[in-house]
Amino acid sequence: MYTKKTASEFSPRVDIVPFLLFGGGLVLITVAASLGSIAILAAVAAVVFFSVTAQLIHRLAERKAEISFFLIIPTIMSATQNVYLTTVADAMDSGRLQFAIILNFLFSVALYLVLISAKKPAPEGKALRKLIKAVTTCLAILVLYGAATVVLFQHDLAAAAASSRNIVAPFLFLLIGLHASAWAKHAVYLRYLVMLGFVAIVFGFIEANTPDFWQTLNLRDLWEKKGISVQQDSGLPKNFFASEQVVPGEFLRRMAGPFADPVNFGTFLFAVFMAAWYLRGLLCQIATVAAMVLAVSKGALLGLIVFLAFWTRFYASRTSHIIALLLLAAGAYNFYLFTVSSSTGSTAAHIDGFTAAFVEFPHHPLGRGLGSSGVLAGLFSEGSESTSAVTESGLGMVIGQLGIVGLAVYLVFFVQLSKHVLRIKDLRDRTLAAGLLGGFLLNAAFNEVALSPNSAAPYFIILGLVIGSDLAAQQESDAVPAVPRREAFPL
Repeated sequence: MYTKKTASEFSPRVDIVPFLLFGGGLVLITVAASLGSIAILAAVAAVVFFSVTAQLIHRLAERKAEISFFLIIPTIMSATQNVYLTTVADAMDSGRLQFAIILNFLFSVALYLVLISAKKPAPEGKALRKLIKAVTTCLAILVLYGAATVVLFQHDLAAAAASSRNIVAPFLFLLIGLHASAWAKHAVYLRYLVMLGFVAIVFGFIEANTPDFWQTLNLRDLWEKKGISVQQDSGLPKNFFASEQVVPGEFLRRMAGPFADPVNFGTFLFAVFMAAWYLRGLLCQIATVAAMVLAVSKGALLGLIVFLAFWTRFYASRTSHIIALLLLAAGAYNFYLFTVSSSTGSTAAHIDGFTAAFVEFPHHPLGRGLGSSGVLAGLFSEGSESTSAVTESGLGMVIGQLGIVGLAVYLVFFVQLSKHVLRIKDLRDRTLAAGLLGGFLLNAAFNEVALSPNSAAPYFIILGLVIGSDLAAQQESDAVPAVPRREAFPL
């Protein structure tokens, strides 16, 4: 049996040098975005990324290096994107804006390249090496087949690039987490995530309760340059309002936080909740659930249902688990009936978008090609959504665009990932990983945004860190794995 440190032994202090370096770099990127040239923006971003990755390389060479802060940077960029881009929206054209939007993904690619080229402090175990090889193979197949469909089907290149970014995100961030597990403790990463979550929730309460907050910051201009219309009366995007009507004709204004939209915010909140649960932060759990309700995030609420199902499975008796499942199913069904009866059709659109992928599959077994279907592709190509009913579903979008190849790769990926999650020895680690994976899968089935780097990054980095840590610990242990004991007070 192996032992591990508890989360409470880790300090929540910020890694100050990379924090200041990245913070200053983000300010420079924002200024460069307003200067009128995509070349200037690209050059400044390259210098900032080089500086941060150089600091990372220096850190990796240290004895007992800890690199968790570098792993949270893509999520910090996602969380603050609406704020820093809005401040310069009037000075940007759509080209510079689209480039600025993908900077977090480009940094993630740079992060991955640094991690795979760095010498690890200890040799990787056979099981970890095998998993990394399998995930890398899946990623390579998706990239190569996706590129082939671009040549074959000739869809809009911008739509294809945007779709491919979402399709590969889970694989990329899992690999980042697996490689980084040699230097990063997942409990430290979770503390950074909770701190970021606290800031985002406070900001969310401010923006949701301050009249004309986003109008003053000129959010309309930012979204229109993204190619997304806003409401004429409120000046806000449509998804800033819930589709459900508590009072007929009145739609609730959703808390969006600093994220690009409330859907990203809700997905992020569930990851923060899981981190707070793992770290035993009760007040943060309560604040996060309250923010989920105010964000009217059905994806986050689905995640909570999945977490409670796993929690009762791992920590309660079989009878309690069955009773909990029945209660959760009844609650979910009644919530579904409420959304169907009071919604303007949003819930049906998400469900129909997922099922449409399987209805269309026999007619397009090889897929329609990258950039052919889905909401994101439709922003770049007017024809993307006109010939396909696959909308609003992340997994549906993968099947619709890449057909049998996309379906097979995603199926193999998530089956293998599920096996590793359920084999995690530490009970709290296993519950954390199972809750995140199950919550993501349900959300991705009915929401295309779940696959975006803005949403997927914390989920799969945590999964990579936890699985990598577990495989390393099991390699060090010569004893036969024992059945983990139930915790007396897991909450």
